[in-house]
Amino acid sequence: MKLSDILDAKGWGSVTADESMDVATVVRIMCDNHVGAAIILGQDSGIVGIVTERDILRQFSERGALLAELDVRSVMSRKVETAAADTPTQDALQRMTEKRFRHLPVVKDGKLLGVISIGDLVKSMLREKEQETEALRDYITH
Repeated sequence: MKLSDILDAKGWGSVTADESMDVATVVRIMCDNHVGAAIILGQDSGIVGIVTERDILRQFSERGALLAELDVRSVMSRKVETAAADTPTQDALQRMTEKRFRHLPVVKDGKLLGVISIGDLVKSMLREKEQETEALRDYITH
């Protein structure tokens, strides 16, 4: 199974925000879309960062309510791991586990196609195992 298979099932969209937005606006976008991360896009619509719930919590513990007014560039992670749509799910899961991140933007030719979460990968792998189990049950009983 590949990341494109997961995106086919869950949808190819992603939640993005502009690098010029303040943290409060990005938090509102994330809450409105029920997601734990937003991809931050630059003026050329390329990925310049990612901001996650964890990033916001860490900054809130240091800056308190003043965080809301800060530019999202001051809290986002600038080093963003990405993957191609044809990346095998097992490879993506291993990479995310080893490097300890939970959101993986899927790109093609520098363009954002979608975002895969670690939860998406686990759900996909569980579904795959259930299908294998059902196929074995059918084989044994027939």
